[in-house]
Amino acid sequence: MRIRRACIEDLDRIVEIERLCFPEEVLFTRGLFSFLLRNATALVACDDEIMGFVIGYLSGRTGVIYTLDVHPDHRRRGVGSALLDAIEREMRAAGARRFRLEADTSNRAALELYHRSGYVEGEVLRNYYGYGKDAVRLWKEI
Repeated sequence: MRIRRACIEDLDRIVEIERLCFPEEVLFTRGLFSFLLRNATALVACDDEIMGFVIGYLSGRTGVIYTLDVHPDHRRRGVGSALLDAIEREMRAAGARRFRLEADTSNRAALELYHRSGYVEGEVLRNYYGYGKDAVRLWKEI
């Protein structure tokens, strides 16, 4: 597996993976992904095909992990960890001193990944993913 910068040619696969990872009501649009690929830090994990992606940006000294998606066929194989490590390295090099992300409170696999990577849970964000679907904000200090 290798991690590389995402490019506009990856857009179709990124949108496909997003649709497999999230319910319709919270999907990022194709237009938003197109914007993010040009204006944020976007990385993909690939072998023969793209297995997952991560997108983040720097807000002051905080590296914000905007989304991290792994195709269901490639979960539990280290793809998410590799993407998280890679974007943290990129944002640290750009000046990040802490990281922030949000995760669905019911997504145990994602929360386990973030805890293993040193993230600590902060506030619960009620109805973040729609009515009755909460998120938790997680932080990691460097």
